[in-house]
Amino acid sequence: MSTAHEIPFTAGTAPPRIPVPPGAVDCHHHVYDAAAPVVPGGRPHADASLADHARVLARLGVDRHVLVQPSTYGLDNSLHLAALRQAGPMRARMVAVVAPGTPMAELRAMAADGVVGARANLVQGIPLSVDDVAPLGRTLAELGWHLQLYATPAIIAGLGPVLRALPCPVVFDHFAQLPLVEWEADPAWGVVMDLMQAGRGWMKLSSPYALDQARPEAVGDLARALVAAVPERLVWGTNWPHPNATTIPDDAALLDRLAEWAPDAAVRHRILVDNAATLYGFG
Repeated sequence: MSTAHEIPFTAGTAPPRIPVPPGAVDCHHHVYDAAAPVVPGGRPHADASLADHARVLARLGVDRHVLVQPSTYGLDNSLHLAALRQAGPMRARMVAVVAPGTPMAELRAMAADGVVGARANLVQGIPLSVDDVAPLGRTLAELGWHLQLYATPAIIAGLGPVLRALPCPVVFDHFAQLPLVEWEADPAWGVVMDLMQAGRGWMKLSSPYALDQARPEAVGDLARALVAAVPERLVWGTNWPHPNATTIPDDAALLDRLAEWAPDAAVRHRILVDNAATLYGFG
């Protein structure tokens, strides 16, 4: 169990070096309960509570946050919904995991609590698959939600016609897993940029270590290219408690890295505050 003096799954204790503007949002984090049932094929995780994450936010000086349902719990959103209600609508939003055929009344109840999107993890394929993307997108459009997509570049490229035709916005997780060299030559780059430049796509500058565990700083050139091209379509997140990291990073260092990618404070304000407020509906 964690205490106020021991925050699991984070390194370091110092605040970020860069000034963090009021209203900043951590747009991607999870919570875990080791006692909660894990779906077949899901990755179990030790306890990582909302209170633990709140202490991370306090250290970072970040005001608001977005809970993201992990594949660990499949379609059972109860743990994250409880955390969402506990955090309250002034501070938190949530991205759920739902099937295309989920009753609309159930989805509207989630929306009333602050759910604003649904995630499809196509890297693991739990519990959704590529065949669910089109029907799920139609359902989400009825609610005014976005589709959050965690997928490899090959999957994104293969889904290009589907994604371009979706009636809802698409949010690409974790730099869309784009390659760290010659990314513009990858077919996924065209899909991602088409959607963002058309105002129908967003990207999370999160989990840089997912692209290169040994050298998370290697994402810098790609990140700077994205900031130069579409600063109005980018948001930032910790990915706490870092379930896909081989070495737990310092969350303050992750936030400081944003200054390397976006040296202009006005652009960082856009990414941390304005874009996030637009995407997630914060006042």
